[in-house]
Amino acid sequence: MRDFIIEDDLLITNGDFSIKNADQQNIEHLLLSQKGSYKEFPILGVGIKKYINSPDATSRLRLENEIDKQLSYDNFHVKILDVNDLKNIKIDGNY
Repeated sequence: MRDFIIEDDLLITNGDFSIKNADQQNIEHLLLSQKGSYKEFPILGVGIKKYINSPDATSRLRLENEIDKQLSYDNFHVKILDVNDLKNIKIDGNY
């Protein structure tokens, strides 16, 4: 998916918005956002911070399920999703 890029601030190139592949950026924003963060889509957002410090394996299963569900809402087709290492979550797929 091509979209404008945000790096600390909106990235501008040659006086216009910088448009590049934004899949990684979109996934990052989806994982970090809470439900209600997007006014037009109030059920969109994983809220990953609430899962990070939980040692419970059930929470990781819920996190994996929530990520899969939220990415599907965003029309992302998940091929591989692994949340066993929370510092290195693996997501492969495409829009």
